[in-house]
Amino acid sequence: MKKFMLVIFMLCVSQLVSGQQASQSEVEEIIVIGELSKPAVRAQIIRVENDIFSFYNEHNGNPDLDIICREVSLTGTRIPQRVCEPVFWTKARQRETREFMHDFAGIADLENVSDDVIQETEEMNRVYAELIQQYPSFGEALLVLQDLKARLEELGN
Repeated sequence: MKKFMLVIFMLCVSQLVSGQQASQSEVEEIIVIGELSKPAVRAQIIRVENDIFSFYNEHNGNPDLDIICREVSLTGTRIPQRVCEPVFWTKARQRETREFMHDFAGIADLENVSDDVIQETEEMNRVYAELIQQYPSFGEALLVLQDLKARLEELGN
């Protein structure tokens, strides 16, 4: 089994990249991702995602580009799942639903609204690239998230 050893700071990403100094009581935590259990990996993913999205939302300059997470019970199940998506994507899906209900013209394609959000997606990607370039620890947090998700895949999701 491949083990990833990464240093994850107890401070949130926004404190790290803004240059605020950590107090003596806030010490880094070393986590060996390859040794984490499935529940521990999921918890770390949520923790890192929350930090990443919080920092991104503070720095993107456009509320429609904000990424919002919520618990959603998908059709056919009562078990809620965490869903994180940009506000513009949610608005596009709502717009598609309204148009479908108004016109009642066939089937509403709520999962593939990509044609409606191309410009916003490009803008979001540009903002991410700028933040990674300006704040190296933001890029490192994205890599940590990638490694955590790889570990979850390894454990069978």
